[in-house]
Amino acid sequence: MKEKDFIKKYIKKKNNEYKYSLGFNDDVGVVNNYAYSTDTISEDIHFFKDDGPDTIAKKLIRVNISDLISKGVKPEFCLFNFCSGKIINKNWLDIFFKSFHQDLKKYNLKLIGGDTITTKKETLLNLTIFGPIKSRTIIKRSTAKFNDYIYVSGTIGDAFIGMNIKKKKIVFDNNDKKKLIARYNVPNPQVQLTNLIKNNANASTDISDGLLDDLNNICSSSNLGAEISFSAIPKSREVIKFLKVNKQFEKFILTGGDDYQLLFTGKKGLDKFKNITKIGRMTRKKEIKIIDKNFKNLLQGYNHLLY
Repeated sequence: MKEKDFIKKYIKKKNNEYKYSLGFNDDVGVVNNYAYSTDTISEDIHFFKDDGPDTIAKKLIRVNISDLISKGVKPEFCLFNFCSGKIINKNWLDIFFKSFHQDLKKYNLKLIGGDTITTKKETLLNLTIFGPIKSRTIIKRSTAKFNDYIYVSGTIGDAFIGMNIKKKKIVFDNNDKKKLIARYNVPNPQVQLTNLIKNNANASTDISDGLLDDLNNICSSSNLGAEISFSAIPKSREVIKFLKVNKQFEKFILTGGDDYQLLFTGKKGLDKFKNITKIGRMTRKKEIKIIDKNFKNLLQGYNHLLY
C-alpha cells in the first residue's frame, strides 16, 4: 500500500483536526505558530549495516531539516527516538553520537528529549523537529497558482543513481561513483534558501520521493497541472556523464528519490537566485506533461531500487 493510500484509509478520515494537520496533505503540522515534522530512517532501506555511523547520523538530521526548510521555516528544536538493532555496539554508538551532536551544532538544533528501545532486528532512527513560523503563513503544497513558474534547487538524480551504484544495480566510473554515493549517504539540506521560500514561493515541498511524485503532490493539492522540460532539469556533471552511456535510465531522474532539494512555484525571475533553476510552469489541465520526452507510466510512486 502506498503512503498516500495508507493515510487516506487509516489516518485522514479518522482525524478532523484539519487546522493542525493541514489535512494531512503536507509534510508538516502546525500548532501555536510552530511547524512540526518527523521522519524515520530504517536499516536496509535508508541506510545499510556497512554505512559509517557518522554518515547515518548526518542523514537522519538532514532529511528532517529539509522538510521544514521547504516550508520556509528554520528548525530550532528536536526529539530523538532510537530503536537499537543488531548492528549497534559501543564503537558504533561513539561514532554515531559524535557526528549526531556535531550536526546538531552545525544546524543550531536543540535536542530536548526522546526515547530509546532495543530490538534484535533492524535499527530504526526517528527525529521530530519543529521551529517557529516567522511569517504570516506557512508555505504549503496546496497554494500553487495557475501560470506559476516551477523551480528546483541544486541538481536532481544524484542520490538515486548513487544508491543503485551502492546496491550494485549500476556499474559506473570509480571517481564519479564515490561522489554520487556520497550525495545519497549525506544529503545537503538547502538551509540558505529558507528566506527565499518564505518570501517568494507560492507552494513548496522538498524532493524526497522523486521530482515527479513531489510535483504531483503540489499539483493534486493545488488542483492544477504542470508542464516541465526534462532538458531543463539541472543535472550534475556526474549524472550527465552517466546518462550519456545509460540513456535507458533517464526516466529515473524524474522518479528517483532522496535528493532533498527544494521544489517550489512562484513568480517569474526566481532563477536569478544562486542554485535555482526554472523547469516549467503550472497549468489548468490536471496532468503533468514532460514537453520534450515521451516517458510512460511514470507516476508509480517512489521505488528505492530500479528493479
